[in-house]
Amino acid sequence: MSSHCQDVEIEGLVRKRGVVLSNPRTPCSGQESQVFTLDDAIETLGFGKFHWLLLAVCGLCWWTIANFVMTISILGPSMQCEWNLSMWQVAFISSMFFTGQALWSPLWGKLADKYGRKLSIVLGLLNTFYFGILSSFAPAYNWFLFLWFLIGGSGSSFTQTTTLFAEYLTVKIRSRCLINFGVTWSIGMLTMIGVAVFILPIMTWKWFIFICSFPVFIIFFIAFWLPESTRYDMICGQTEKALATLKQISRFNGVPLPAGTLMASTKQESLGRMRDLLVEKQRRTTFLLWFIWLVNSFSYYGMVLLTTELMKMDNSCSVADHVASEASNCINPCQFLTTKDYITILWTTFAEFPGLFIASCISDLLGRKPTIGLSMLVFCVSSFCLIACLERTMITVLLFVGRGMILASFMTLYVYTPEVHPTAIRALGIGTCVACSRLGTILTPFVAQNHVFTLP
Repeated sequence: MSSHCQDVEIEGLVRKRGVVLSNPRTPCSGQESQVFTLDDAIETLGFGKFHWLLLAVCGLCWWTIANFVMTISILGPSMQCEWNLSMWQVAFISSMFFTGQALWSPLWGKLADKYGRKLSIVLGLLNTFYFGILSSFAPAYNWFLFLWFLIGGSGSSFTQTTTLFAEYLTVKIRSRCLINFGVTWSIGMLTMIGVAVFILPIMTWKWFIFICSFPVFIIFFIAFWLPESTRYDMICGQTEKALATLKQISRFNGVPLPAGTLMASTKQESLGRMRDLLVEKQRRTTFLLWFIWLVNSFSYYGMVLLTTELMKMDNSCSVADHVASEASNCINPCQFLTTKDYITILWTTFAEFPGLFIASCISDLLGRKPTIGLSMLVFCVSSFCLIACLERTMITVLLFVGRGMILASFMTLYVYTPEVHPTAIRALGIGTCVACSRLGTILTPFVAQNHVFTLP
């Protein structure tokens, strides 16, 4: 071996023109070395069995947090009756959940950038299960508020499944996959409505939460199968670990890796630094995304919670009568949802599926930003029409359209946000966007669950 080769071989790696090669033998063989990048590998591996399994596990995490979000909407009337709560107190339960998400999301994002995407997801699942079980034993309203805050904070880690999933997708299919990823969220919503129809008439809401918390424990063990992000491993200098993961994917998908050795930059980047989101080239994008996420979240969760409240009336004209009746009786409303109400909520939730389909079809055709803008415009029109005095059927149609289009906008944001943030701050970028979105959502219950009854 020449002295040149002895100079460049360091601890099983080979340095050549500013790159690190995972195989030390090739450069000194007298032939030109073949190398491939991580992007080359991901494009070659495409979408196969491994990606379907990854989608299933990450989707289960989204399914879990959707369960808890829908639980807030469904259980409001039951809690109101048992603890004799005012409408403001019921709204505050939802706000505490979203406050937890707002405060914890950046922390989970920083953890995911510093120590890996997988760790934040697994810890979030464990905490969500633990606090979910505890909340079913809450002896009083204040205890439930505190535990629901912790559940919201723990569940905010699941947004990192989007980061992990996106980092294994090719550019060509990333948009469709991430948007259709939202199907698991919608299924979670539908699951809770279906379970509520059978459980709440025969059991208390505490049993409902207890039963719905156990799937999280199962998903916690399943999540250990999740691989760490290869992009995260590469940026941390763990080239061999990333290569081992790529070989595993290659076996799963039955597709060989590109010929040659895996290449990574020798430059080590600082991970998860908040100030990197605010550098000159990122600042404008960061601030705009924070605002757009806030508006989207306020609108989406507002539509979810508003649906439950509107189902308590036969038509939107009855709001004034509802308020007048309660004012004359001077008591807090205590009205459980009926089977008819659950069926209507199911129909409006089904609207999310065509919304996702529309977004997946046009996001690549029109682009991410036009898709977001068009979806929000249609949502605004349908929401504005709800101001009119309408019968229940028309209300359901408008809720259907609005719910589908705002989710289309929301899921396109989940595609766009990881694409505009570099790997070193991608998880933190999504985490801060989720935090800002929850600032808007904190106000949502007071508008959707309380203000609707104070309209003139």
